[in-house]
Amino acid sequence: MKILSVKKSGPLLVTPMGNRLYKVGADISVCVRTDIGCFIFDIFTGLVTNFRSGGWGVDPIIDQMGDEDKALMYLLHDLIYTPCAALELEHPVSRKLGDQFLRAGLLYFGMGPLAASLVYNSVRLFGESAYQEDDALTSANSKLFTFKWVAK
Repeated sequence: MKILSVKKSGPLLVTPMGNRLYKVGADISVCVRTDIGCFIFDIFTGLVTNFRSGGWGVDPIIDQMGDEDKALMYLLHDLIYTPCAALELEHPVSRKLGDQFLRAGLLYFGMGPLAASLVYNSVRLFGESAYQEDDALTSANSKLFTFKWVAK
């Protein structure tokens, strides 16, 4: 997958909550155009994320958030791992496609290929439980975003 463009309605505003969690402080819409179609997200104030779907073991090598653009890609990947109320509590796309989306986005925003591959392999190895298991945070977040996929 290759990212062709990313358009967002404004800056990604977040507030640290402690325990590696952050709360989205203002609504934001994001459209990511790829060579296979468009990923369209509407994210609402109050959504909570950790900006990392991979294992904590990569944190010493790769920042948890990175800059705003990379943080946005981590957030969108977190949403792909979250069932969406607007989609009858189904995941927006498959886990594999979501992980490919993350890697493509990190490369698009300037992360080196080695680092992006490290993140990708981390989520492939350790992300299954995050994708499969829902908790109270996942349940709350499912109501705080919408997703639309427009295939090419």
